Amino acid sequence: PVRYSYTRRGRGHWSLSWLVPIGNDKPSSIYSFIRELNTNNPTCHMSTIYTIEMGGELLGKLAPASSFFGRT
Repeated sequence: PVRYSYTRRGRGHWSLSWLVPIGNDKPSSIYSFIRELNTNNPTCHMSTIYTIEMGGELLGKLAPASSFFGRT
């Protein structure tokens, strides 16, 4: 999968990450999780991994309309 993430710094540091399956198979879901970070950026807590079911057609429509990508 390709991993994307968004990190918020400020009063409470946290990072939202999501994994998008790629390859010959059509994507059927996106996996996302949230990490709470301390000031030095190590993870101090990680949420359970959430699964968002969606088909390749929907993912194809969402990609061009996305407002940001943060690829890591």
